[in-house]
Amino acid sequence: MLTGSVRIDRRGEGECSAYDRVVTEAIAFTPFETYLDHQQLAERRHELVGGRVYALAGGSERHDLAAGLIYEALAPGARSGGCRPFTSNRLVRTLGGNAYYPDVMVACGPAAHRLYETDPALIVEVLSPTLPPRGGGGPPGPVGGEDSTSCTGDLDRREKAVAYAESTLLGLLLLVDLSNRRMEAARPAGGRIHDWTVYGPGDVVSTAFGDIDVDVLCDAVDQTATTT
Repeated sequence: MLTGSVRIDRRGEGECSAYDRVVTEAIAFTPFETYLDHQQLAERRHELVGGRVYALAGGSERHDLAAGLIYEALAPGARSGGCRPFTSNRLVRTLGGNAYYPDVMVACGPAAHRLYETDPALIVEVLSPTLPPRGGGGPPGPVGGEDSTSCTGDLDRREKAVAYAESTLLGLLLLVDLSNRRMEAARPAGGRIHDWTVYGPGDVVSTAFGDIDVDVLCDAVDQTATTT
């Protein structure tokens, strides 16, 4: 139950009076198991954050090209090391009970469940340009879900970064900003992020599964994409 106090001013002829009105609103809470059951039947992917379900928008052409190129760069090294590379259709369940679909992920060791991972070794999120708020996402719940298409860069840098860092095996979290030809890397330890490193033009990000050249990636997307 969410309870809030709303203060309302009513102005008359030279007079002002105010009173407090308490508003109580029920917000649906979805357990992870319920979310997972519905996710198997849903036509659209959803993420679970704090017991609330959010529908995911489809990626842009440039976003998906970048994610695919990064996957191609890391997959051979991951497989040769006995690890498993995934693109955006593999779920991660965090220690706090949230559920996300990273753009690229590498997991080492056995999967926790046939439908999700709990201890990724590497996660990459390709940031989307900030979009204006959108409605029409549907009510909170395991099938409808709220819309999460606006300000995805901020979400990846804040909420998701903290949640991903809970994994004790996560060696690298990489955020890719195509618009600014920039990458932000965190190497969590002890379930926390302690610092970030920024990579720009001319830089190469070294990972346990292969290197990612900022210029090579951004140039490849620019040369391949047919839309902006």
